[in-house]
Amino acid sequence: MLRKEKECSSKTSESIKCRVCRYEPPEFVLDAIKQRIREFEKLGKDGYVRFKFEPFLELEIDATIETELAFCISTANSSARAGLKFQKMLEGKDLFVMSLEDLEDLLKKSGVRFYRKKALYIRNAVRKFQTLSIPEDESARDLLVKEINGLGYKEASHFLRNTGKGDFAILDRHILDWLEIKQRSLSRKKYIEAEQKMKEIAKRIGKSVAELDLLIWSMKTGMVLK
Repeated sequence: MLRKEKECSSKTSESIKCRVCRYEPPEFVLDAIKQRIREFEKLGKDGYVRFKFEPFLELEIDATIETELAFCISTANSSARAGLKFQKMLEGKDLFVMSLEDLEDLLKKSGVRFYRKKALYIRNAVRKFQTLSIPEDESARDLLVKEINGLGYKEASHFLRNTGKGDFAILDRHILDWLEIKQRSLSRKKYIEAEQKMKEIAKRIGKSVAELDLLIWSMKTGMVLK
């Protein structure tokens, strides 16, 4: 990279960092972010957790590792709210024995897009996941992308972050807009480059990537979800 390009890139990063510094979230937002991180860690450690979304949504969800995987697949090219509604409907159900028709019905009722394709992805994903030995390092994401249909780098990062495994960036449209990246479909190389920018900014402001992600989401949407 030429010196001028490096300077330009540095200025962009500083500009982005300053936008975070200028944002002073209310105390309840900061508390919600800390709570969500604790919930992610508990889910990864214990295999289950109750997510509480008040005061943003009047909603609590009893989640397992399997329903979290289903949630992360459901939100691809769809909304977080639709995915949450779907995950709520999964409470008390056994994903391992649910039929494709039942999964399709729940996804459709929840307003999840591409519900037929995602039902197939989810059924196969929960079964395949049980056969995998997930590494404790960043190679976990590459393994998930390789082995599970329906998981790209964003969805695999989403699942790993939500189960407390690693500091991965979920580069959805809100985060890409904030990073001033216009491209929406990223190759592995481009994804990691953008993620590295997130890591650098997070380090400068003394936060994890997961905390920064939730902070940006609160700036963009007014909510702390997952």
